[in-house]
Amino acid sequence: MRLVIDSNLIFSSVLKPDSVPGAILGAWRKGHFDWMSCEIQLDELTVALTRPYLVSKIAQGATPVENLLIEMREGCHWKTLTTPLPAICRDPRDDYLFALHDQGHADLIVSGDKDVLACKNDYPVITARELLDRL
Repeated sequence: MRLVIDSNLIFSSVLKPDSVPGAILGAWRKGHFDWMSCEIQLDELTVALTRPYLVSKIAQGATPVENLLIEMREGCHWKTLTTPLPAICRDPRDDYLFALHDQGHADLIVSGDKDVLACKNDYPVITARELLDRL
């Protein structure tokens, strides 16, 4: 199964490894699904997860963030998105998720973002809890 995982779940998994998003990241690490990503997401995660304030909230500091970014580079399925991105979501910053789904031939988009979840009628969007129930 090939999934697009919204960055908000990755943020949560780093801050709270024992959470539902943390379990999803653990399932990816165990090979239960393929994570489809792109440079837009890697850049977004790099900027957000390396902010000093956020790093100060992580139990082991910057090490888990650095390790995750390396894991992503080595373990994700990468897609270079063609532009312009389609205007799908109420929040245009999330349009890359839908482009990843379409251009990367993903099965599902996993998100906790209300703007992304609002697109459930047009795209196969599920929550983190729904994904765990499927795994």
